[in-house]
Amino acid sequence: MAQNGRKSRSFWRLPNAVWWVARIGTAGYPPRIRRRLAVTNVIAAMVSLMTIPYILLYALYDWYGLLPAIIAFSPQLVFYALTPYFHRYGPISGALYLCTMWLIFGVGYCMFFGRDSGLHFYFLPGAAASLLVFGSERLFISACVTTGGLIAFLATEVLFVEPLSFIRVEPIFLDTLYYLTVPFAFLLIFTTSFFAFKEAAQAEMALESEHQFSERLLQNILPQAVAVRLRDHRTQMVADQIPSATILFADIVDFTPRAARWEPQQVIAFLGRVFGQFDAIASAHGLEKIKTIGDAYMVAGGLPEPQPDHEAMVALMALELLACCRRISEQVGEPVEVRIGLDTGPVVAGVIGPNKLLYDVWGDTVNTAAHMESHGVAGRIQAADCLKSRLEDRFDFELRGEIEVKGKGPMRVWFLTGVKADGVLST
Repeated sequence: MAQNGRKSRSFWRLPNAVWWVARIGTAGYPPRIRRRLAVTNVIAAMVSLMTIPYILLYALYDWYGLLPAIIAFSPQLVFYALTPYFHRYGPISGALYLCTMWLIFGVGYCMFFGRDSGLHFYFLPGAAASLLVFGSERLFISACVTTGGLIAFLATEVLFVEPLSFIRVEPIFLDTLYYLTVPFAFLLIFTTSFFAFKEAAQAEMALESEHQFSERLLQNILPQAVAVRLRDHRTQMVADQIPSATILFADIVDFTPRAARWEPQQVIAFLGRVFGQFDAIASAHGLEKIKTIGDAYMVAGGLPEPQPDHEAMVALMALELLACCRRISEQVGEPVEVRIGLDTGPVVAGVIGPNKLLYDVWGDTVNTAAHMESHGVAGRIQAADCLKSRLEDRFDFELRGEIEVKGKGPMRVWFLTGVKADGVLST
């Protein structure tokens, strides 16, 4: 995708001078308006430059006889070039100024040289460009400008049949004007349309890039299935009753005193290193990371979509977390241990908050898993009877005994110690 984007940008690349002209006076406006002002600038610059060959033609054909035309029309070199200056007065001021100059000079040209010069064809690209320079939201102004161009075109056909009486030119001169004007008019239409579509293509590419970034961001915040539901049904509440899920809590032991002696960058780097590896383990087992709270890590299996054998997948992850912490301990040169608590059962899951969306789970299963962690032992995986009974045929457990759990009273708990030698696990 990135490669295709680079190819598109190189294909559409225009000379730097054109881009510089296009951006004059557009600073401070929103992107959508800047694109319209850029088109206005390009049209004004082209018409200004197109004045030069006409003035040269007049001078070479009859300097003295066409001096009135040279004096009358040479100033449009400057007048059109001033268009970007008017952007400072409002988003349509430059366009209004450009269209005014276009009508004044266009009618003046046609009065001087008549319809056989073909100069009235310049009214066509001007009318076509009116929608581009004013925007689709100002259809009335665009329609007025287009109507003005049509009236001027028809007036030339009917009223300005011959050149003015003091303009002495031969038919070959008018033919030269005609064959100069028609290609320039088509060039103006093509260039204006090209630049307008170029700006639109860039806007679409930017919008597509922003959309892809938003999609990635949403899917990093929420489970993919939940993100799809929110995207396709924006007013839908996500609240699910999950009949069976397994919850894992892991908490880094003695993290608070360790963080107190570290710089902030070290704290973030350490947590990023640990939790990054935890994320990879969770992903490998098809589990859903729910959240991190400080140095605590929460994972769930069996949601938001059903997952076969989620109890075993979470148990395997818990064992791998201990192995992962042992590797990190060797790498950093000091012990890194976690307390892990597990439980399985029904939960409620959903998205809370209109802002800063959070997918979370609630229920007795979640509370029990949290108690298993908080009442646990460093470097051990503690589970309640419910999970042990579901996994005892495939995993080894060690009885810890009864502990007092706040809000639940005495509970018999177990340490998960490994996978049975003959245990069969589905993957």
